[in-house]
Amino acid sequence: MFGFKYTMKNFEHDRIDHKVVRNKVNNRILGVKGPAHLRALYPNFLARFEQSWEKALKNGRTVNGSISLPAARTCRTLSTRMISLIFFGEKLTLDENFIETLMQYSKDMVNCMIAFQVTPRLLAPSSYLHFIITRGGKAMHALIKQFTDILSSGRETWDEADYIKQCTIIHNMTTLSEASSYWSGPSMKVQNMLGLWFAASHQPWMNLTFILLEICARKDWQDRLRQELLDHTPLGDYESLDSLPLLDSFMKETVRLNPLDNFGIRRKAVLPYSFADGTISIPQGATVCVPAYDMLHDPAHYTDPFSFDGARFVSRDKREPLPKFTQISHNFPMWGYGSLACPGRFHASLVIKVVISQLLLRYDLRLEDEMIPRRWTWETFAMPYESTRIVLKDRDSD
Repeated sequence: MFGFKYTMKNFEHDRIDHKVVRNKVNNRILGVKGPAHLRALYPNFLARFEQSWEKALKNGRTVNGSISLPAARTCRTLSTRMISLIFFGEKLTLDENFIETLMQYSKDMVNCMIAFQVTPRLLAPSSYLHFIITRGGKAMHALIKQFTDILSSGRETWDEADYIKQCTIIHNMTTLSEASSYWSGPSMKVQNMLGLWFAASHQPWMNLTFILLEICARKDWQDRLRQELLDHTPLGDYESLDSLPLLDSFMKETVRLNPLDNFGIRRKAVLPYSFADGTISIPQGATVCVPAYDMLHDPAHYTDPFSFDGARFVSRDKREPLPKFTQISHNFPMWGYGSLACPGRFHASLVIKVVISQLLLRYDLRLEDEMIPRRWTWETFAMPYESTRIVLKDRDSD
C-alpha cells in the first residue's frame, strides 16, 4: 500500500523474521519504557506546547475579537512539534528546517499511498513514480542522513541534555538493539525510525483534529470538560492529566464515531493459512482485516451506537472500571490487537490530552462555519478537510 521499498529505503515489512525482531524492540522502547519517559518529559511537553502554540497563532486571522485557525494544519503542526520532542530531543526539534522535513516526509508517504493505489499494478509502486511525487525523495534522504549520524558516529557528540537524551526514542533505538545482530550498523535502525516516525506523526494529528472539532461543535461538553480540568488543576504531572475520566471518555467516544479507517488490523498473508475450524482459507498475498467501523457501531457492545455520548466510557462503578482510551480491547480495534497492538498509543494520547486541555482552559471554541463538512473519505479512509476552521475566544477577555 505504501510502497515501503521506495518510501522507507527497501524496508521489508512482510518478512516475518524481521517483523518479530522489530516488534520486540519497538514494544520495549514505546510500550514498556514509554510511559516512564513521558512522565519524565511531561514538563518539557508543556513547554513545547507553549512554544508551538505561539507560532500557531501567527497563522490565525482576527474575527470579531477572536482568532480563527485552520484546524487540520494547526493540529498537524502542533502534533509534529510535540511528538518529535520524545523522538529526537529538545534541541534538534527546535530547528524549523528539521520540523518541516519531518512533516514533508509524512505527506510524501500519504501521497505515495494514494498514487500507488490508483496507478495500474504494472507501474506502481515504482521508483519513477516515487521520484516524481517526493521530488527525488528529498525529505526521506534528509532524514536518513540525520538519523544515520545520530545512530552511528554522531551518537557520542549529539548535543542534547543527558536527561532528555535518555528518554528519546532514537537514543533508545540504539541502546536497546545492541544485543541483536539484526541491528548491526545504522541501516536497519534508520529504516525502523522512518517507520516509527510515520506511524507516530500520521494518525495522532488526525485524531486530534476530529476530537478538537467535536469539542468545538459541543458547547455543553466544553463546559463539562473544562470543569473537570479546573477541579484537578494544576495538572502538574503526567498522571494528573492522564487520569481524568471524562476527558479520556470524550476522546474515546469521538474516535469510536470517527474511525480513521473503516477496516482495522490489516495483515497480509505471507503464507497460505487456514483457520482451525476449517471454514476459511487465506491464500498467500491476500490482505485480512477486521470490520472496524461495524465493530465500533455494534449495538451488542454499544448502546445506541450511532449517537454521541461523551461519558460512555466513564465507569459508574469503580470496582468495574471501563477500558481507557489507550487500553487494548477486541471491541475497540483502533490500536490493533494482541502482540502487534500499537506501542505508541501512550505517546499519541498524551499529545492529544495536552493540546485539548490547554485550549479548553484558555479559550471558548467554536466552528467558524457550523454547516461545513468536517471530513472526507477516500476508499476506507477518513481525513479532516484542510479548509475547516475553528474560532477561539480568549476566556480572559470576558
